[in-house]
Amino acid sequence: MLSKQFANLSEDDLRYMETLLSREFTAEQESNKNWISRNKYEKPMHRVKQILNCMNAIKSQRELKNTLSVKW
Repeated sequence: MLSKQFANLSEDDLRYMETLLSREFTAEQESNKNWISRNKYEKPMHRVKQILNCMNAIKSQRELKNTLSVKW
């Protein structure tokens, strides 16, 4: 069900989502650096991995849309 709704998004929507996720990823990376400097051990990277998975899904969907949009 989610893949159908994901496929209905426009190129602009996908780019906007990528932009938001990249900002969130950068903020999370900075937060992890601060955590390490304060606490002297690494914080679990679950959130970073989730963000990366979402970014990869969006990238794959954009590539699929571009591939399918080519008319022979």
